[in-house]
Amino acid sequence: MSQGCALVLLLAMAVAMGVGLLAWGPIELQASDHGFADEIAWMGVPQALNVMACLPLIVAGLWGMAAISRSGWPVALRTPWFAFFVLTTLMSAASGMYHLAPSDAGYVVTHLFAAAAMTMLALGFFAERVDPLFGSGPAVAAGCCTAGLCALWWFAGDLTSGHGDLRPLLFLQTVPLLLIPAGALSLPGRLTTTTDWLLMLGLYLLARSAGTADAATLAATGWISGHTLMHLLLAGVAGTLAYRAGVAPGFAHSTASSLVEPTQRNTSLNTSS
Repeated sequence: MSQGCALVLLLAMAVAMGVGLLAWGPIELQASDHGFADEIAWMGVPQALNVMACLPLIVAGLWGMAAISRSGWPVALRTPWFAFFVLTTLMSAASGMYHLAPSDAGYVVTHLFAAAAMTMLALGFFAERVDPLFGSGPAVAAGCCTAGLCALWWFAGDLTSGHGDLRPLLFLQTVPLLLIPAGALSLPGRLTTTTDWLLMLGLYLLARSAGTADAATLAATGWISGHTLMHLLLAGVAGTLAYRAGVAPGFAHSTASSLVEPTQRNTSLNTSS
């Protein structure tokens, strides 16, 4: 499949996802969204296991930031990947604070960081496989602003009518999960492989499945809930990507030059004309 055909297919998938959410109607927070199977406190810390399970993801995020900082990747890749690890770390910290005192606002802020992190991951993917402009500073800033606006949409609805709508945040969190695997199968990469992205997707789906089976997992194991396991599997997702950032082919220098920065590319075009 040509790159043009692949991009048209990915765009069609994104549009279909957006149309589907519009047809679904507003998605509001429910009281049950704040209920978790494991509510056991330890040493005065409520939902202790859920809180502590956020720590490995923070470690994975810091590991990823260090790996990207040491890499020889071009700026067009380092920028969105570094932003992804920063936002992942912030998401885990926000999630830990949310579990200490669950609230609608805490839930939305946590999902804001999750949506922004997934957006950065998608930008990094397309910067590598389509065009370095996806990893430019303006593109990263636009992605973060879009996630912020999606969160503001919920807060505005909650303040004006008491009915905040989560659909924009859910769209940003979900659509990269459709586009990245499809793109990994149809668009060649220089620093990451199809296996890397499919492994990431598999771990992510396992994490979300565990979160859905919160009470069932606790009943089956007798000690760990599905939500706690979800946090640990998400740490595995970030850890897998951090590892790849540290050992990707051409990690130091060999392939960095094959991805030309947007400014360098424009200069080359100008001087050759």
